[in-house]
Amino acid sequence: MMNNKEKKSLILRTAVTVLVALVVLSIIRTLIINQDLLRSDFSYMLFIQEAVFSIISALIITLLLFLSLREDLKKINIKAHNYAFTDGLTGLYNRHYLNDFLEKFNILQKENSMFAVIFIDIDKFKEINDTIGHLAGDCILKSLALRLKYLTQDADILCRYGGEEFVIICSDISEENIVQKAQKIREEIQNSIFECEHVNITISIGLSFGKKGCDINSVLNEADEALYMAKKSGRNCVSVFDNKKGLSI
Repeated sequence: MMNNKEKKSLILRTAVTVLVALVVLSIIRTLIINQDLLRSDFSYMLFIQEAVFSIISALIITLLLFLSLREDLKKINIKAHNYAFTDGLTGLYNRHYLNDFLEKFNILQKENSMFAVIFIDIDKFKEINDTIGHLAGDCILKSLALRLKYLTQDADILCRYGGEEFVIICSDISEENIVQKAQKIREEIQNSIFECEHVNITISIGLSFGKKGCDINSVLNEADEALYMAKKSGRNCVSVFDNKKGLSI
C-alpha cells in the first residue's frame, strides 16, 4: 500500500524526468530545424524529420520513465507485501501471513513428516496492561517477540496471532524434541527480566501434532484447546493435545 508521501515522491520524480526529457529533446529539435533552414529542400526534410523526431521522442520518454520508476515500484511492492503480512508492533509475521501459509502448507510438507503447532499466550497480560500501562505492555510484546525469534529455528514459522498470542509451526521434528523445545521456551521466558519495566512474565503453551495430509487448521484448533487447558491448570506450563487420550500436561 502506497502512502501519501510515497505517492508525492513518485509523482514528483515522474514530472522531473518528463520535464528533463522534453527540454533535452526540444534543444535537439531546435538544432535540427536551424540546420535545415540552410537547405533548399527544407519543407520536405523538415516533415520527415518531424515524424521521426516524434516517434523517437515517445520511445525515449517511455524508456526514461520505465528506468526511473522501475526501482521505485519494486520497492513499493515489497513494502506493500511486508505491510500486508507483517505485524506492525513486533515485526513478526501476522495472522494474514499465517492464513496464507496454511493454505499452502500440505503442498510444502514432506511425505510422512511430523509437524507441530505451538500456541503461546502471556499469562495475565490484561493485568500487566492495567498495572504498568499499554505502552509498557507493547514493549513487553516486542521484547517477547525478539526472545521467541532467538529461541526458534530459521525453518520455524513464528507469527503474532493477535493480542498477546503467538504461534510457532515446526516441521520435521519428533514429538519428544518439540515438547522439550516448548518447555525450554517457557523456562527461558520465565527466567527473563523484561527491561521495559523490569518485570517478569510467564507464558502458557498449548501444543498439538500432525502429519502430512491432515487438516492443519484442526491441529491449530487442538493447540488452542491445549493452551486453554494450560491456563486452566494454573498457567506457566505446557499442555499437549493427544487425540487418543485427550489433553495431558
